[in-house]
Amino acid sequence: MTTMTSIRNDSRKHGTLSVLAMFSAAALLALSACGGGSDKSGDDSAGKSDNAKSQTLAADEWVSNFDDFKEAADWDTAKVVTLDLGTDSLKPASLALVAGQPYEIEISNSGEADQGISAPDLFRGSAVRKTESGAEIKLTLFDGVYVAAAKKVSLFIIPVIPGSYEMVGMADDKPVAGMTGTVKVSGDVPTKPAPKMENISTAGVPAGAEDLITKARPTWDKDATAVTITMGDNGDAHFYNPKNTVLKAGVPATITFVNKGNVLHVYEAADFLKTAALWKVTGANGWCTGGLARPADVEAGVETSLYVIPTKAGSYPLTDSTPGMESMKATITVE
Repeated sequence: MTTMTSIRNDSRKHGTLSVLAMFSAAALLALSACGGGSDKSGDDSAGKSDNAKSQTLAADEWVSNFDDFKEAADWDTAKVVTLDLGTDSLKPASLALVAGQPYEIEISNSGEADQGISAPDLFRGSAVRKTESGAEIKLTLFDGVYVAAAKKVSLFIIPVIPGSYEMVGMADDKPVAGMTGTVKVSGDVPTKPAPKMENISTAGVPAGAEDLITKARPTWDKDATAVTITMGDNGDAHFYNPKNTVLKAGVPATITFVNKGNVLHVYEAADFLKTAALWKVTGANGWCTGGLARPADVEAGVETSLYVIPTKAGSYPLTDSTPGMESMKATITVE
């Protein structure tokens, strides 16, 4: 388990970074009935701050200022909650959380096969800091957390909007019959900071991303371009290798970042990630699916893979803006 004292804040100082995810509108609408209700009282305008003590989560909105909650939280006070993915069951079947309280949810898999949970309504109604899966994973509005057999993944999260949210057990990216549960978030909507509720369309997922991924997944291993980007250091010199990675628009790609250096490095390619349809981001112990990938820490000796489909031609910078890492510069070219 990741100890609370080892959790880093996103201050952009080297060694103090962390990572977080997103989901398509169609999937969110399909599951919205489970996430605090589709009816919302008051103004539907995007980008408002709501200081009311009582608020429900509409089917088309999300907590867009999740970073404000992550920065304001005292993660040393995070409460540890456990959830096990057993054979055809979630244990416990119900989790009780409090709005505004930071949590580390330890998701273990005591089953014999890889499996996970889908809870997109909970994720979009919360501030998700990151997932630790043998690698740090940061995503906006992701839909699922998967755990390899006999492994454990930690989800760092602050529930924001009270309500009752469904968890659905998943295997082979399909719901498992009878493997359902509920996350009940009690308390009042936080006011410092207050949530900024926006339409999910503002999150920036490329148009048609879900359809692209659905079509590509059955033949991903055969069709995808597999590339490895090494992160390294030699004294004061820090680098990515190769300096330029070439991908093709519309062609699936598995990009593996491997830190062969002696210190933590970061992959920052926000402009590229905003144009890429995302299937999943993986670590040694599991992965997260859907949404929008964000810049992430990679500890020394760790690797993580992004399964994406580039959608827009261009030249995109790959950097690490941490002080002292100015030499970490490369390019991702999409033809």
